[in-house]
Amino acid sequence: MQARWQSQGSWQALIIEKEEGGEIASGDTVFLKTHRGVLIDVQGTKVQSNWNDRGAWQKLVIEKKSGGGAILADDVVCLKAHTGKHLDVEDQVVQARWHDCGEWQQMMIQKEVDGAIFSNSPIHLVSKHTHNLVDVQDDKVQCRWRDRGLWQTFEIQNHGGRALYSGDVVFLKAHTGKMLDVQGSNVQARWTDYGNIQQMIIEKEGNGAILPGDVIFLRAHTGNQIDVSGTSVQARWSERGLWQSLVVEQATTRRLNAHDKSTSSTGEAMLIMI
Repeated sequence: MQARWQSQGSWQALIIEKEEGGEIASGDTVFLKTHRGVLIDVQGTKVQSNWNDRGAWQKLVIEKKSGGGAILADDVVCLKAHTGKHLDVEDQVVQARWHDCGEWQQMMIQKEVDGAIFSNSPIHLVSKHTHNLVDVQDDKVQCRWRDRGLWQTFEIQNHGGRALYSGDVVFLKAHTGKMLDVQGSNVQARWTDYGNIQQMIIEKEGNGAILPGDVIFLRAHTGNQIDVSGTSVQARWSERGLWQSLVVEQATTRRLNAHDKSTSSTGEAMLIMI
């Protein structure tokens, strides 16, 4: 088990379960199921996910950093294994080495956000200052019209799938099947590769999930932001100003999962190191 990326995708999604049901509260024993359908277990100091068993190795006590009561979204928690040690993260490795509930052991529990844009969703990108939409014709990326057609539609993807969050590394696939890439200041759509020049970091003011209607910025591997000047789409500066501001729209509706604020006896969650 590792902690490698900021993306909050399927690989990072965990289903939290409580044997006796009911609302999950600080001090409860829970199980964490991964996207592979197996449970996280602790052997010695090693944290892994091998089996569907609900034995002693899989039991974790969830504890709020401060106070008690129900576990809510955005609560800071520690997870105590059957060994009495808390799960911790050093570099990218998750282990269970000490009794402390300190900085290395603290995690923020997040629930998937209703209405967020999901990986693999079709989207439009609207320039905030020209109100035109980014489009692709052949390998050229431009911003010419207010049409919301095929040329203006992109499939946005992050690592592991699921909801997109500010700070995620994303890829943008045009209707041609090619990924947007940045070379120098040029923005093009030339290849199907998922390489360094195709990676962009999606950001908005503040943290959290990317929602339809959000103003976003796309930072290329060069450190520069995608910008729109006239009909031209480039990546020239690191500033996040009006020319770099893009409004993200969902091109089609998709089924969304309804979640309430509290963490129920079975629910999907993310554990974020803070």
